[in-house]
Amino acid sequence: MRIGVVLLSFIVVMCGCVSVETFNRQLRTPKSVKALRSDVDFVHHKLEKLHPSLYRYISKQELDRKFDSLKTSIASPMTSNEFFFRISPVVASVRQGHTRIFPLTRRLTKQEMVKARKNGASPVMKLHLGWVDHRLYLLKTTASDSTLKPGSEILSLDSITPQQLFAKYAPTFASDGFNTTFHDRLFNKKFASYFYYETGVRDSVLCKVSNGGVVRSVWLKPPERQKKKQEKPLSSPSDAEKQKKRVFEHQKKVQGYDALTGEFSKNLRFMGQDSSVAVLTVKDFVKGKYKRFYADNFRKIDSVQTRALVLDLRDNTGGDLSDIQCLYSYLAENNFRFVKPAVVTSKTSLWHDDYFNASSPSQFALRVLGTPGWLVYNTFTTLITHKKADGRYYFYYPPIWQKHPKANRFKGKVYVLINGCSFSASSIISANLKGSGRAIFVGEETGGAYNGCVAGQMPSFTLPGSKLKMSFGLLEVVTPYVFNPDGRGVMPDVPVVPTLDDRLKSTDPELKWVMDNLDKQGK
Repeated sequence: MRIGVVLLSFIVVMCGCVSVETFNRQLRTPKSVKALRSDVDFVHHKLEKLHPSLYRYISKQELDRKFDSLKTSIASPMTSNEFFFRISPVVASVRQGHTRIFPLTRRLTKQEMVKARKNGASPVMKLHLGWVDHRLYLLKTTASDSTLKPGSEILSLDSITPQQLFAKYAPTFASDGFNTTFHDRLFNKKFASYFYYETGVRDSVLCKVSNGGVVRSVWLKPPERQKKKQEKPLSSPSDAEKQKKRVFEHQKKVQGYDALTGEFSKNLRFMGQDSSVAVLTVKDFVKGKYKRFYADNFRKIDSVQTRALVLDLRDNTGGDLSDIQCLYSYLAENNFRFVKPAVVTSKTSLWHDDYFNASSPSQFALRVLGTPGWLVYNTFTTLITHKKADGRYYFYYPPIWQKHPKANRFKGKVYVLINGCSFSASSIISANLKGSGRAIFVGEETGGAYNGCVAGQMPSFTLPGSKLKMSFGLLEVVTPYVFNPDGRGVMPDVPVVPTLDDRLKSTDPELKWVMDNLDKQGK
């Protein structure tokens, strides 16, 4: 025990973080041509060695040509982020949405972090924006300028137009295959982040807007906080208040909770006085205790004899395979195999994870101490990876085992709401529901491919010269169902896309179609 403590202390001391000043200076320093060309080779080699479906949507000849052309074109030093905009489009040409390179952001000093926590990184973070028909509109706002009206078009922010940001960042990421809905949806979701990449922490932003043909400029500032006098509580919280707080904390643990938006990750509500329609909204397959949540809520659905279930997967960019498999077991009609054995590049490719890529010295130290467990796990992955007659390696992981529907599975009609940001795990469960004929899909094509994606285990690699981060999956995850043509998402049976007016009025045309359809059928 004493040896372990000494080792832990030693590693923490030896793995001190790079100072903020040093990191930011390195971020501004141009990297040599030799270093950047080496990074191109590094990325190309990693993809060829570990990516199990590299040439699904692009030929080897074409991808090699792109990397060679990029390498040759680097003729002068550039900063890491300048290099990011050169190499990320090449990686995006693989057309696998999980295969990405990420830009570096300036680290904040302690004073800047305190300020950012208080007011936010930028007033733009407080805006609720909609990217519609290649234009950016204000849908809601909590900014201090109350004269900003919903429906106003954002023409520029600090002289940067939304169209300029889209043109700059859209080529740096990809959907799965040849999908056309993902880019607009993800850009909408990430707009504030892209603006932050360009400008950093800002107290105020000059916003040029157009409303009713009138163009004007306003300063966006964080809302002023009024100082409240601390008053001594007259009495301690009542038992009812304590119970309410306990219930809320329990909900956060079970349903999952996003502190930034103040919303639960998973939520169930009933529509109609007779509770005949249940709406299960799943914003992600990451947060919460999914087994407990599904067990409790499908028991509730069964008890009120709900006859139609709406599964809302819009803007759900994915999460854990075990989560969606559990959910599917409450919807499946027969025994099922959720996914096929995953294709990997070799028996030992799963050893190339980012186990030792810790975010802090203390975390790294703990992982060093946990190395024996890591070795046992990866030895097991090697033993259950086999080469087939087609020359490819297949990973026989637990999700491929045959499963049974839950005893209280839902037996009524199922509708699934999808859009371009229904990605990764959302597309995997959608493909199963679509392929088995279990559900009717309403909305727009998913951003994730019907025929699977490369994800599962997602290590992060640091490019040696530029220090950019690259991430991609090591497993090709596919369902038993196949859709032609390859490279498209799960298609809606009923295409419905919200208009700008729908978004401004907070109406839900997809859900409205479902309710109207049920009314016509007498539910």
